[in-house]
Amino acid sequence: MSRYIKAFVRLIKVEDQIGNAIAFFTGYIFAGMLNIHESLLPAFTATCFSLMAANALNQCTDADTDAINKPDRPIPSGMISLREGYSMVAMLYAATLALGALVSIEFFTLISMAVFLGIAYSIRPFRFKDRFIVSNLSIALGYGALNFLLGWSVVMPLDAAPLHVLFFLTAFDFFANISKDYRDMEGDRMYGARTMPIVLDKSRSIAVQFSALYITFTMPVLFYILAYVNTSFVLVSIIGIMLVMQAHRDLLKNRDVGCYKKMMLLYIAVRLMIVISAIFYF
Repeated sequence: MSRYIKAFVRLIKVEDQIGNAIAFFTGYIFAGMLNIHESLLPAFTATCFSLMAANALNQCTDADTDAINKPDRPIPSGMISLREGYSMVAMLYAATLALGALVSIEFFTLISMAVFLGIAYSIRPFRFKDRFIVSNLSIALGYGALNFLLGWSVVMPLDAAPLHVLFFLTAFDFFANISKDYRDMEGDRMYGARTMPIVLDKSRSIAVQFSALYITFTMPVLFYILAYVNTSFVLVSIIGIMLVMQAHRDLLKNRDVGCYKKMMLLYIAVRLMIVISAIFYF
């Protein structure tokens, strides 16, 4: 039993779940809800299960590539079989949809979209993961827009969602998630994945990614000038650019893992700063 628990924890990637939870509550709190809504528990659990399933499915379909890039993962290391991994995925997705149906039609529609993105990212004939730009866009839509909207839709209608925040989160996540591809270049090249570092080469990819990230973090200042946000939202720009500079430096020194960790920290920090600005606004 302990073997399955350890394998499950590593399949779902706990560090992603922390970011996922914060992303969900960013939308929930930004919608003006500081109290516990009656649908909060099933909505939050469904959101978590959706990402858990997507992470586990990705490891199932990438077992051969992971044997090169990340041989210590549960499936290539032999901790669990591929069939057992797929069984966990099926149970998580079933629970996701069942819980989503308890919340609302809008929420169920959104969580169904999240399920589709998670499956299409890894499974052929879609296999978004191997497609140039589509890979990064699908992650940005899932992590950036959908997670925010899943939290938002618990208490507010979708047509009232803040488009400027959605645009910023999606743009940030699109360029930030390129960082995960640098350490996987060997296996991706062997198995034909068209990631940005493979297509552009590493140095050009770094130049494109970080130029875009620096520009992206000027958006909160623009939003403030246009009176879309309050002064505290500008902190997103200041702290964001500082962390981007550190991640950029790590990558230039070939510290790919360090860059990835900085981007995960930035993902969490951006959401927390947005939550803080929303609380001050109330």
